[in-house]
Amino acid sequence: MVRCRLCGRAATVRLRYANLSLCKEHFIKFFERRVLRSINRYGMFRRGDRVAVAVSGGKDSVVLLQVLYDLSERIGIEVVGLTIDLGIAGYSNAYLEVAKRHYERLSIPYRVIRLRDYGFTVDELVGIRRNVCSACGVIKRYLLNRAAREEGADVLATGHSMDDFLSVLLQAYIRGDLETLAKLSPKLPKADGLVARVKPLVETPERDVLAYALLRELEYVEEECPYAKGATSVEYKMILNSLEDRHPGIKFQMLRAFMSRIQPALKTEKKGFLRRCEECGEPSSRNVCQFCRLRKLVTGEAGKHLSSNPVSGM
Repeated sequence: MVRCRLCGRAATVRLRYANLSLCKEHFIKFFERRVLRSINRYGMFRRGDRVAVAVSGGKDSVVLLQVLYDLSERIGIEVVGLTIDLGIAGYSNAYLEVAKRHYERLSIPYRVIRLRDYGFTVDELVGIRRNVCSACGVIKRYLLNRAAREEGADVLATGHSMDDFLSVLLQAYIRGDLETLAKLSPKLPKADGLVARVKPLVETPERDVLAYALLRELEYVEEECPYAKGATSVEYKMILNSLEDRHPGIKFQMLRAFMSRIQPALKTEKKGFLRRCEECGEPSSRNVCQFCRLRKLVTGEAGKHLSSNPVSGM
């Protein structure tokens, strides 16, 4: 029988990258301490911050919500929830209901943002836009930033794990996307019209997130988005896991090397210029933001009326 290194009881989780076996109790403490270290290392929050947590209903975001709720009094933050209804038939409702149950279980105030209120859904993009996953990323960033700002949040927290972070890094490297590599960070500061964004799970492997969700008996939706099949990000994660299986700890090496050596070398004093989208008024690097261009692609309509507030509370 494999025993917990800290207490001698039967081990529940084996962490090969750390050569460490832990029981349920000590793994949960280990997990939460690591998230806290990440928060402190990158200065993600200040005492008194109102933190909007993006919750989809999947394991990563549900775990993030639970951990930040548990740490909120200790680190002095207020937690609110944001969930997007993307309008994907047979998929969005299941995720939305799980997210709502967690908000209500923890008595956390929340908002549901419905893409339909902006004139279209992700389902309607299919057949019009080939890369639906890329478009969905644009939609989520736009809606979450806008809703977080309207909710008076100081910071927007997302459930991106180490695997998510490294898959973006790998994809950007393959494409030679220096702009993405230069701004890829666990924390992006507040900018004109943009709420500060953080990834508290950035130093946490996805397998550990799953183990935590199971041990804490947290409800989450296992079904993947029907449009995610064949997504390159899934393949990149498989490659990273294959490397990790052969060389335990290599994910941590990649993350640390990038953050300590590569990313600082890519940063320059020149910062990208943000203007205001001519149609909706949100921050954009172009005259018309990507969200409005996607919306017009589906509806054929300009989006100037979006200056109103279509975010719905529940």
